[in-house]
Amino acid sequence: MTSEHREETHSLAADVGASAALFLYSVAVAAGFARVFSGWDWFDNLVAVAFVGHAVALVLRRTRVPIWIAFPITGFALVWLIGFTYYRESYSLLLPTSDTWELFRFDLDVVGESFRSAVAPVPFAGGWDALAAIGIAAAVLLSDTFAFRAYARAEALVPGGVLFVFVAALGTDRDRIASTTALVAAGVVATIVLRYHHAPERVTTVGRARGRLATALPVALGSALSVGLIAGVIGPRLPGADAEPIYETRGGGSGSVTEVTSPLVDIRSRLTNRETTELFTVQANAPSYWRSSALSEFDGTTWRLPDGPLVRADGTIAVERPDSTDIQQEITIAALGGQLLPAAADPIVAQGDADLRFSEVNATILKTSGDLESGDQFSVLSASPQFSAAVLSTATSNDPGDAIYTALPADFPESIRETTLEVTAGATSSFEAARMLHDWMRDPDEFTYSLEVQEGHNNNALESFLQNRIGYCEQFAGAYSAMLRSIGIPSRVAVGFTQGDDDGNGLYSVLGRNAHAWSEVWFDGIGWVPFDPTPTRGAPGATEYTGVEPQQAEGPGDAADADGAAPPASAPAPATTIVPGQLDPSATTVPAVPDLGDQPTGSDVAAATTDDSGGIPWRVLLAVAFVGLVIALPALIRRVRRSAVRSPRSQVAHLWARAIDALETTGLDDAAGRTPAETAVETAHVFPVAARPMQALAEVITYVNYAPDGVDHLDDPGQYGVSLLENCAQWVRQVERAVTDSLGPADRARRYFTHLG
Repeated sequence: MTSEHREETHSLAADVGASAALFLYSVAVAAGFARVFSGWDWFDNLVAVAFVGHAVALVLRRTRVPIWIAFPITGFALVWLIGFTYYRESYSLLLPTSDTWELFRFDLDVVGESFRSAVAPVPFAGGWDALAAIGIAAAVLLSDTFAFRAYARAEALVPGGVLFVFVAALGTDRDRIASTTALVAAGVVATIVLRYHHAPERVTTVGRARGRLATALPVALGSALSVGLIAGVIGPRLPGADAEPIYETRGGGSGSVTEVTSPLVDIRSRLTNRETTELFTVQANAPSYWRSSALSEFDGTTWRLPDGPLVRADGTIAVERPDSTDIQQEITIAALGGQLLPAAADPIVAQGDADLRFSEVNATILKTSGDLESGDQFSVLSASPQFSAAVLSTATSNDPGDAIYTALPADFPESIRETTLEVTAGATSSFEAARMLHDWMRDPDEFTYSLEVQEGHNNNALESFLQNRIGYCEQFAGAYSAMLRSIGIPSRVAVGFTQGDDDGNGLYSVLGRNAHAWSEVWFDGIGWVPFDPTPTRGAPGATEYTGVEPQQAEGPGDAADADGAAPPASAPAPATTIVPGQLDPSATTVPAVPDLGDQPTGSDVAAATTDDSGGIPWRVLLAVAFVGLVIALPALIRRVRRSAVRSPRSQVAHLWARAIDALETTGLDDAAGRTPAETAVETAHVFPVAARPMQALAEVITYVNYAPDGVDHLDDPGQYGVSLLENCAQWVRQVERAVTDSLGPADRARRYFTHLG
C-alpha cells in the first residue's frame, strides 16, 4: 500500500486523535522549559505555538496538500505567530517588517553573548522567549512531518525529546520529576496512538471492528499510567536516585551557590503581560520604594550584584540607624516569583515561614529555600532614614567602605566625565553635585523619556544617551550613577518597585507596572541616599532634599513615554549573567544579575495595554481557528452525510454515487441509461487510472441492484477479514484520490469546497 493511499484511508476522527496525542507530547516538551524559566507566564505562549503548528499541519494534510508545499506553509505560519507574539509592534498590516528582523537579530546577539555565562533561571524575555518558541516550533514541525508524512511512530518523538534533554541539561532541578514523568507518559500515548493510526484497518472475527482510535486509547492510557507510576513514584525512591551527577552540566565552579533572579529579568512581562498583575501587597504604616537589591559593580557594560556573604535573617539583621523612622511591613506574595524579597530601606528585622538570608553589601533579602510563591508572608521592619538638604549639603562622600562604589572601567569615555563636570560646575559639595545632575536629567527641556533609543549602558550607549538626551529608566539610573562615579562620588543602582496603589488603609498593592530602578548616593556618616533621576517618578520621603513630589504609574498605560508613546511590547529585556564567588562557610553567595542597560525594562517604561502586549495574540488565534473551521467544514459535512446512510445497500449506492461524482470532474458523462458495467467501460476510455476500481465497484453495485431483498452480509468479514462494503469504500477512495491528483491546486480546492456528498 503506498503512502498516498495510506494517508487517504485515515478518517477525520483518527487523524485528529493522532494529532492530539502528538500535541500533548509537544505540550510536555514545552513544560520542560520550567527548568530554565521562572514562574509559568511563558507556558501558554509555547502551548499556542505547539497547537498552531499541529493544527495547520492537520488542515493541510486533510486537504491533501503535498509535503513540499505543506512543510514551508506550516513553517511560515509558526514564524509568523512567533514574530507576532513577541515583536507585534514591529508588524505592519499583520506582516513582519525589517524592524521585526532587526529586533530578532538583536535578541539573538544578546542571548549569544550571555549564553555561556548564563545560569537558569533566565528571563522569558530579551531573546530567550523567542528562542524557546523557535525550539518548540522546530520540534513540532519535524515531529508532525515524521509522524504523518513519513509514517514514523516513536521516531516522531525524537525532535521533542532532544529539545527536552538539551533544556534539562542547562536548567535547574525545578519540577524535574514531574516534567520528566509527563514527557514519558505523553510519549507512550503518542507512540501507541501513532502505531494504531498507521496500522492497517482490520476487522475482528466476532462482530464489527473497533476504530483505531477507540482501540488505541485504552492501551495508550494504561501504558502511560504504568510508566508514569514507575518514573514518577518508584524511580525517585530507587537507591542512588539522589546521588550527585557524574558530570554537572549546569554552570561551573564549585561550592554551594544560590542562584537568584533579579527583579529585572522578567520586567518585560511585568510591564506588558503583567502590567496590571498584582505581584505582592504590603501592609505598612508609611509608603516607600520597595527595594529588592542594590547593584554596585559596573564594568562599563553591566551593573551587577557583587559577590558577598549572606547572614541568616531569623530576626535582627542590622542595627537601626539614628534619625530614622520605623516602617513595619507585612508582605504577602501574589505573583512575584524569584528569590529577592522587596522591602523598604533599610531592613533591620526580617521574619517569615521560609528560610531568609540577608546581604548587607547588596541590601538584599533572599528566600533561599526556593522561589517566592503565592501566599508567602513575611514581616519586615525597616529603619527608613530621614534626610534633609541642610545635613546632606555639609556631608562628604569619601569613604563608602569599598572602592567598588567608585570603580569605572579603564576605557570609560572622558567625554562623559567632562559633561558631568560641566553640569555640576559650581557645586561646593557632593550633595550639590548630585542634586544638580539629578535636576538636569529631570528637566523636560533637556531630556525626553522614551524607548525609541539605542539600548544599553555600555560606553557607546551612554555617549548616545547624553548626546541625544532621550532614554528610559535604566539609562537614567545607570547613567546618573556612572556620571557621579566619574567625578569621585560613590553611587550604585537600586532595583525594586515604587510604592504601589494604596487602598487608603495602608495596604499597598504592587503591580507589574510598579517595577523600577533608581540611584543611591553615598554620604559619609549618613549612608546611602536615594536619588531618582527618571522623569515622572519620585520616591516617598525624598521631597525635602530632591524637590520632587512622590510620583509613580497610576494606571494601565500610565508608564508611557513623556510624549505619550507607548513602548513596543517586543522591547527585549536584559540577559542574565551569573557569577559565582567565594562562599562564607555558613552562607551562600549572591550571584551577579543582568545588565540594566541592555534593554528598556523598568516599570516607568511606557507600558502597553493588555491587547497590545507581547502575550498570546488571542484575537489572531481565534481568527486562525475560524479559518481552520471554515477549511474543515466541508470535510465535516461530508462525514455527517455519510454517517447518516445506515443500511449496507444504501451505503453501496452512496459509494457508487461518490465515484460517479468524482469522475464527472474528468469529463465522464452521467448517462442515466448506462449500466454500471457500461460506466466502468467508459471510465477506462475517459480516465484509465480509475478503470480497475470502477470495474470492481460496478460488479458489486450490479450484484446489489439485482440481488433479492434482505441482502445483509455486505459488511460481514470476508476471507481476509475485510468486508465487501469496506472494499467498496476502499475502491471509491482510490477513485477520488486519482481524480484529486489529476487536478491543479485551484480545481482541487474548488472540488473540496463544492462536492459535499
